[in-house]
Amino acid sequence: MVADVTEPNLLEIDDELRRDSAICKRGVETDFWQLIKKIGADLQADAHRVWVTTDPTAVGQIAELQAISKVVDKFISKVEETATLT
Repeated sequence: MVADVTEPNLLEIDDELRRDSAICKRGVETDFWQLIKKIGADLQADAHRVWVTTDPTAVGQIAELQAISKVVDKFISKVEETATLT
């Protein structure tokens, strides 16, 4: 009986993922996505430039700059990974 309850939920999630993937796939194939990636790369480059000149004792600022770089990488990879699902 538990399987009957979870199966529709799994199908619903699969349909949602398929929709998300189709949207991402269409988006990744556009010039707009290339612009978003460039903006992300510029943001990362700015963070790295500031990071290099930041006082080593400014741990909070360094952590923030590292987080910016990680978030951009994760965002881009998640969108492109989702696009490959369809």
